[in-house]
Amino acid sequence: MENTTLDRIPLNCEVFIDSINCGNGIKNRIFDMGITEGEKIIPILKSPFGDPVAYLSKGTVIALRQNDCSKIMVHY
Repeated sequence: MENTTLDRIPLNCEVFIDSINCGNGIKNRIFDMGITEGEKIIPILKSPFGDPVAYLSKGTVIALRQNDCSKIMVHY
């Protein structure tokens, strides 16, 4: 099991969330979108300039900024 941050995951690579280390405001919004510890998440699309990135989680596509993704720990 390899640990890294969500912003370092290549497209179409399935990972699982270990922890979310953002500030409370962003963390609550991420939880509201259904992204929680233990959840599977897959980066599926990058914007032309690389930020934000679209992720698939629970059948829903959401966009997250690189700054927020750098604070989300994941494992393969």
